[in-house]
Amino acid sequence: MNLRRVWVQCIKELVEFRRDRLTVALAFALPVGMLLIFGFAIRLQIKNILVAVQDFDHSPFSRDFVSRIDASQELAAITEPLDTSPTTILDAGNVRAVIVIPPGTQQALAAGRPAPIQSLVDATDVVNALTIKQILTAACASVSATYASSSAPPAVALQERIWFNPGGNEALFIVPGVYAVILAMFPTLLAAIAMVRDKERGTIVQAYASRLRAAELIAGKCLALECIGLAEALAIMMIGLAVWGVRFAGDPLPLLIGTPLLICCQVLLGLLIGARTNTVTSAIQASGSVNSLLSVLLSGFLYPVFAMPLFFQWLSFLIPARHFINITRDAFVRGAGWPGVWTEVFALACIAAVLAVGAWLPMRRMQMAD
Repeated sequence: MNLRRVWVQCIKELVEFRRDRLTVALAFALPVGMLLIFGFAIRLQIKNILVAVQDFDHSPFSRDFVSRIDASQELAAITEPLDTSPTTILDAGNVRAVIVIPPGTQQALAAGRPAPIQSLVDATDVVNALTIKQILTAACASVSATYASSSAPPAVALQERIWFNPGGNEALFIVPGVYAVILAMFPTLLAAIAMVRDKERGTIVQAYASRLRAAELIAGKCLALECIGLAEALAIMMIGLAVWGVRFAGDPLPLLIGTPLLICCQVLLGLLIGARTNTVTSAIQASGSVNSLLSVLLSGFLYPVFAMPLFFQWLSFLIPARHFINITRDAFVRGAGWPGVWTEVFALACIAAVLAVGAWLPMRRMQMAD
């Protein structure tokens, strides 16, 4: 491989990129906008779910029970008229649960008798329903221990300590994942467009006429797009630091190695797509839809990989973003370093090697055909 030819091809790609304002906007403006939208809009913690309370007891117990529900960040209790049926309230769709506190509840607790409280939960959204059930169960246990007649202290007392993110800052989980999704989408899209445009303009034939080898062509394009991708990574990570305060929690070296590897994987994937397609539209559809869906749904960005069916868990190992998300969340949240993520870096290197061969083969065939 002639390194001078590779360098000339790289400079040519960078010059073309700088001249195309639309491509520059695609490379930097859209990723920044996507980072801001995802970083502010996506929230995994449920807050302020409305629950209706019908208090027939009107006792210190019932008022304390409602106040403990309100004290949670997830639920917000509102009072409903006592003459309205609980099912009617739930059917209206304004609340997600109805709690009915019967008369004489506090007296029953003080006398040591069972004191059932009715709760009707709208399980249309299963996640919300489980959250409501857990909070109501905890609130019942807490307030019952206060107002019950007498009970032995619990034999086991749980003392918990939250590691890595004790403040529960969701940005520390969401934003590093957005880094991986952005760097999985846009370098692939840029590479596919660059390859198809060369085919449409006929410049790729001129490149072959100059005896530029397929490997040198791919290496030059990959080097140029790698530089653009690294600039994207630096831009979005600086914004993440400035806006959400996402900073390194441990050894940054796995991230510094993993980021170029991820961009290389995605650029090679884009070149492979560009080599297999003949129009910019088809290249955008292939790289934008398929790659975006896989990077979002099978990477662990929103849904844990271990919760997926076994087939999709195995399939996720082929998704570069899946490995890079583990690297970013370790670098910015856990801080374990190499012992925790060395397998992810190795997986990215293996995927890059496979994609390099996959991108080289169709270009080699095109060169031989010409």
